[in-house]
Amino acid sequence: MPAGELKPWELTFRIHHRYGHELPLTERLAELDDEDAILEHGDRTVDVVDPEVTAEARRLAAHLCLPAERADIPG
Repeated sequence: MPAGELKPWELTFRIHHRYGHELPLTERLAELDDEDAILEHGDRTVDVVDPEVTAEARRLAAHLCLPAERADIPG
């Protein structure tokens, strides 16, 4: 999504429908999908939710790109 291949709502929809609220790592995206589904009934707008989705997607991408620490490599 940060690369422009998915719209924010597409990312949250896919994550939510694949993993639900089960994974702590993607829980916020599932919550944002819930919010997106009720935007027309609340006081938040796409202009507020989309930047939150983008920030969360970037946080996850950074988390997934960090090298794992290996116990067999001396520090």
